[in-house]
Amino acid sequence: MRKSFCFAITFIVSLSYGIEITAQEQIGYDRKVISTTKIADVWAGHPVGFNILTAADDQYISYYDSARNMCVAKRRLSNDEWTHTILPSRVGWDSHNYIALALDKKGFIHVSGNMHGVPLVYFRSAQPRDISTFEAHQMVGREEQRVTYPVFFENNGGDLFFQYRDGGSGNGITYINQYDPEIKQWKRVLDEGLFDGEGETNAYPNNPVAGPDGFFHYMWVWRLNPIANTNHNLSYVRTRDFLHFENIEGEQVDIPIRYRDRSVIADPVGPWNGLMNSCKILSFDSRGRVIMVYHKFDKKGRSQLFICRHENGEWINRQISDWPDFTWAINATGSLGNAIKLNDIRTDSAGHIYVGYAHEKYGDGLLEIDEDRLILLNDLKGESLLHVEGLPSTIKEGMQINSRWDGTGQYILQWETLQTNFDKARDAPYPPPSPLMLYEIDPR
Repeated sequence: MRKSFCFAITFIVSLSYGIEITAQEQIGYDRKVISTTKIADVWAGHPVGFNILTAADDQYISYYDSARNMCVAKRRLSNDEWTHTILPSRVGWDSHNYIALALDKKGFIHVSGNMHGVPLVYFRSAQPRDISTFEAHQMVGREEQRVTYPVFFENNGGDLFFQYRDGGSGNGITYINQYDPEIKQWKRVLDEGLFDGEGETNAYPNNPVAGPDGFFHYMWVWRLNPIANTNHNLSYVRTRDFLHFENIEGEQVDIPIRYRDRSVIADPVGPWNGLMNSCKILSFDSRGRVIMVYHKFDKKGRSQLFICRHENGEWINRQISDWPDFTWAINATGSLGNAIKLNDIRTDSAGHIYVGYAHEKYGDGLLEIDEDRLILLNDLKGESLLHVEGLPSTIKEGMQINSRWDGTGQYILQWETLQTNFDKARDAPYPPPSPLMLYEIDPR
């Protein structure tokens, strides 16, 4: 029998390996599907991130169709009649090439994606909420030739921002642009960029998380080169305006944040110690304090999860999993999949932090953590913080289910693909197209 939990939930909506946007609600453990809609048939030869945006009475979905074309679909929430637009961009074999999607204050639609170290791919609708009017644009016209990790996000005032990396793994700079809807133009927020590895490394940030304190919070790791196991130095900063940044103690941090700035380091993990850029989450405990959960190796070289929090003038780091005999093979390049995946972090009123995980060898579960001491109380194997009755759970052999929640926590996309192949082409034959399904979940 499943345990029943009730939490103040934070839905985390991830753009592939990127942004967290929160939508608070009180929710029980069990929910159910109340409607199902097929959007289109989509490419199933490798996983790559799609997107969903629910805004007022409209819903938008970005995806790659069965011919690998970048597409946008739209409907009114009051019906299931979808319109579709094909954009002039076609995905190859790279699982980094997810699609980012946004709506500005005037209702114009912004789409960017299909990029891994290539010139900026960016479309904007010529008419508000009209997906048939997309036009290709530049943004600011510089540092846009080797773009990766596009992310749209909003500040507390609803202003639209765009964050991306220019450069390559081990030698890149993170830039942030801000959009002016009155003149339909982007401007650079920080001319020198946010993170600068000084030609020796580059940052892999989780994108800004809106906190209960009015700040937006960043965590990141630095990486020396394309080999994932060269990630090192888990770090943290916060900002209110994306112009001025400070560390956890409230001290101003110089911009760009440089590789050798020790004031921002939360855990000084060295290279080759298992720190993984795609397996880390920033959240908050019941008192609003920043907590970060992440993957690295323990003293025996095994893959484990760790948690850190700032207390009494220093970062406290604790191991919170105890999995025997498993080491994630991350001495490699390309998209490495999710041998260990962090699903979410939530707290209850009884002094517990729950960390949801999916493990290649040990299955799904919850780590129950004592909030005061940051120690593991129980590994609740087979449990999850959210069970949705009616979502498909069986898949074809060799395939995986890909999912994407919208920002309201009421809709989820699902589609099947083959598993990642380190961004390398596969030999034919390829699997048949997969149905892209939209599930509406009961709103309780």
